[in-house]
Amino acid sequence: MKQKEVIKVNPLILEIPTIAITGSSGKTTTREMIAAILVQKWKLMKNTGNKNLPIHTQQIAENVDATTDAILLELGMGKQGAGEKHCSIIQPNISVITNIGTAHYGNLGNSIESTAQYKSALIKHMKPDGVLLINNDDQNSKLLDTTSFKGLIMTVGVNTSGDYRASKIEYVPNGMTFKVSLDNRIEKFFIPTFGSHNILNALFAIAICHHLKFTIDEIRRGLEQYETPVKRLNVYELRNESLLIDDTVNANPQSVKAAIDVVGELGKGKKKLVVLGSMLELGEYSMAGHKEIGQYLAKHKVDAIFTYGTAAKWIREGALEAGFPAQKVQHFRDRNLLHTELKHQIQSDSIILVKGSSLMNMNKTVKYLQDRYLYKLNFSENYKHCIAMNPQTYNQTGVQSSQITLNFGKLSKNFMIKIDENLEYGEIIIPKQITNNITIPTLPYDYYFIGDQLFIGPVIGMMVYPRYMREPGLQLHRFMNYQQIKGLIFLFRPETVDKRKKTINGYYYDPKTHSFLEGTFPYPSSIFNRIPIRQVTYEHFKTNIGDTIFNYPYGNTNKLDFWLTMSRQPFVRQYLPRTTEYRNMDQLLILLKSHPAVYLKPATMAGGNGILHVKKNEVGYSLSDIQGNRTEIRTKEALEKSLKSLLIRRKKYIIQVEIPSFNQEQQKIDFRVYFQKDYSNKWKFSGVETKVGQRDSIISNSKNRERVIPGEQALKEFYHLDEKQIKQKIDEMTSVCTKVLRLMEKTGARLGDAAVDMVMDHNKKLWILEVQLNYAAEIKAARGEDEQRILPHILSTPFEYAKSLAGF
Repeated sequence: MKQKEVIKVNPLILEIPTIAITGSSGKTTTREMIAAILVQKWKLMKNTGNKNLPIHTQQIAENVDATTDAILLELGMGKQGAGEKHCSIIQPNISVITNIGTAHYGNLGNSIESTAQYKSALIKHMKPDGVLLINNDDQNSKLLDTTSFKGLIMTVGVNTSGDYRASKIEYVPNGMTFKVSLDNRIEKFFIPTFGSHNILNALFAIAICHHLKFTIDEIRRGLEQYETPVKRLNVYELRNESLLIDDTVNANPQSVKAAIDVVGELGKGKKKLVVLGSMLELGEYSMAGHKEIGQYLAKHKVDAIFTYGTAAKWIREGALEAGFPAQKVQHFRDRNLLHTELKHQIQSDSIILVKGSSLMNMNKTVKYLQDRYLYKLNFSENYKHCIAMNPQTYNQTGVQSSQITLNFGKLSKNFMIKIDENLEYGEIIIPKQITNNITIPTLPYDYYFIGDQLFIGPVIGMMVYPRYMREPGLQLHRFMNYQQIKGLIFLFRPETVDKRKKTINGYYYDPKTHSFLEGTFPYPSSIFNRIPIRQVTYEHFKTNIGDTIFNYPYGNTNKLDFWLTMSRQPFVRQYLPRTTEYRNMDQLLILLKSHPAVYLKPATMAGGNGILHVKKNEVGYSLSDIQGNRTEIRTKEALEKSLKSLLIRRKKYIIQVEIPSFNQEQQKIDFRVYFQKDYSNKWKFSGVETKVGQRDSIISNSKNRERVIPGEQALKEFYHLDEKQIKQKIDEMTSVCTKVLRLMEKTGARLGDAAVDMVMDHNKKLWILEVQLNYAAEIKAARGEDEQRILPHILSTPFEYAKSLAGF
């Protein structure tokens, strides 16, 4: 039930120090810094947390008694009339206005001038001859109305002169030091927080407590004992030598700039990532305020910007307008997609600032990062039945019970929590042996908490042909990017699966020795399939691990089924050569009347096997096979007889019109375009290569190939495209091929790694021939340098997708 707001008519006027703080930002920090000094000697009444509404001032007034030495009030004045309401309950005799900015701009007249006038209500309704403190660095504070105030005005400053001015500011471990002239002496102070804006907040505390006759040592000691309020520039050291700054309590342009300045100081030599949610309540200043932050980020040269929320899109626009690289700023409307991208972007020795208005719940992003990067996992053989951590780590995890469920692949087991005071903060000890059969290999892992569940991984299985079980080292090229993947990745065969125990024997990659070791593993969280498997095997894994097995069904794409499916889609159809099932000679001759040449292709074979080429000439027909044999045939009957002897029995064939794609030397030019899903679960273009066939060959496969060159080179060399046109053509390839792959998925295929074979005619029109799931990725590693060129781009990416499917 909502609490009714009751406001006193006659204010409580006290002789004891009654301190009130308002302003656009910095109120809570200033309150807590003052309190840290006052509580050393006085009994203090103050509001806590973000309880700064008039109803909270009312509650404090009702609890004041004769033992109270001082009152400390934070006055929220985000709405018109709030200042009068606060002061009608308790009249302050010492007041602080931290600054005048654009926070609550929309509620306070949509201008700095009107905001200053509404904040001036504190000056007008405090004790007329009391003490007022103003920020001399803030030009907007000069708009405050002090004309009727008869008391003492004190100023603070860092960049400008003031009654209390800080100098010699230095960032030191865990905080900052600065110097202030007090009583004709230069005094040094330390505050356990960061940012020049917090120096100003500390100056307010110093000025008030100095005015109240606290000693220099008492002031110094109080500031040292100040505890940073939650979600206000809380700095966490992550396990990968990175820093996470949680400043998610709220946001306005002034506080965001202050936090960015802290990133600049603490992040020297680090990769600087800034994650910003929308700033709310800016009213008519919303677009300009967000763009202002984008421009500020560009000026301060951060490495990457991530924005979240409707209004935050203007941060991106502001950054781009200021010349920030487009590829380094991303806007998200989905928090999960933001988290996925962050996880991929965070490297060792990064600094990550997370900030946004409280209603944007950016603290969820902080929690997501803490659950994955704050702790350090160590595996021990000494802990058999428990998971150990110290009390502070236990509290940080948010675990609500006395046990944790450990998830490793699809194996889940409960362990009691052991509290060990001797362990370091963030250190978590995990049993190395989790069942009689399963021991966790010593590898680098990612992890995360969800409630009382701890997930360690990823655990990825890769089903391979028998030769790779005999010689797993042939798969080493796939692990060139292992440090980006981490976790347990093992090779296995269907026959090495124990369905009763739900374990798998296989070989896992060891990054220390760059080799494979034998082991027994739990069912993985995802499977990258590289072999034809029976449907019953696929269904077994789908039942036990979920829909996280991809590249199924694996094998040669049925060319006829592919054409029939894709030709129903108008957009794709325009990229398909005319194709039909071969049933009789009449069909072939009908096509040859309107087209100079056709191919006869087995519907379910690859590698050029079984392909025939038929071309009409002046005297009859020319029939060629992949061995280079060419026969000149004069009659229909002779052609039919030759085909009958050459076509593979019991194989269904298609007739496909030839798309002329030869260079001047009559070498066939074919493109193979590689597509894979990565950590984002979206198809990405991984590269294109061009296969140049031998002279007069009807195919460009390895047995009839002269060379392989990058696709970009072929587009320039054979089709004379410039750089802009090459990019446009590759964009076109990407667009049509991803549509084709998505259509295949809609019809039941589970894909993540594919190659699309294409040709381009002399009019530069693209044509799709087929999709290959079982393209010879590993075999390319044993071929020439021209074929190996594409390997870094295609071999490891499927593991990124597998990792994402595994939940990491």
